[in-house]
Formats: sequence, C-alpha cells, structure tokens
Amino acid sequence: MARRIRLDGLQDALRAVQRVPEAMREARTETLHEWADHVQDTAENRVARDTGNLWEAIDQRVSEQYGRAEVGVWEADEMDYAYFVEKGTSSMDDQPFLVPAFQEHRPQVTRTYRAAFRRHWHGGGG
Repeated sequence: MARRIRLDGLQDALRAVQRVPEAMREARTETLHEWADHVQDTAENRVARDTGNLWEAIDQRVSEQYGRAEVGVWEADEMDYAYFVEKGTSSMDDQPFLVPAFQEHRPQVTRTYRAAFRRHWHGGGG
C-alpha cells in the first residue's frame, strides 16, 4: 500500500530552483557591466593625458550573449600608442594603465556576482 506524503513548501522550493538560470544570467550581465565600468574609470584615471586622445579612446565592450567584458583601446589611430604607453619603448618608460586597472578590480568580481545573484534570485532585480 502506497503512502502519500505532503511536503510543505515543495512548490516554493521548485519555483526557486526554476529561477536559478535566469538569476545567473542577470547577475552575470550586471557583474560584467559593473566590472567594465570600474576598470574603464580606473584606466582613464591612470593614463597620462598629454593630448587626451588616448584617454578618450579607452572604451568597453560587453557581450551579454557570450558573458564577456573587455576594456581597452580599439581605435586604430591610438592602438599602437596605447601599447607603447602600457609597455614602454626603448626610449620611453612604461606607464601601465590597463593591466593595473584589471588587477585592481579582479578580486571584486566574485563578490559582486554573488551579491547580484542573490538579489536576482530573490526577485530584487537590478
């Protein structure tokens, strides 16, 4: 003879589990944008502003579909100069601005993602 068991809260638990994938996507997107904003701001603050061209060329790209964020210089006129500033040349000392910005904000990514996931999973949104 089969027994019936009632589990209180099972439906709530199932709904919560079903929200996980969407909460993960939303948290990832929020984290990518926040990270890119912080890295871009830090890189802009660190870069020399002799003419302002390099500073203005620092930009970000966020691909929500592929879960990727990039901060860098993509303007053809500034790419070589950005590399020379970052790495230096035989006649110019390096003045890193991108790598230190990445390193500064890297430790925050996991903490930011976890907090964003909790907000989205519990229905708090952005």
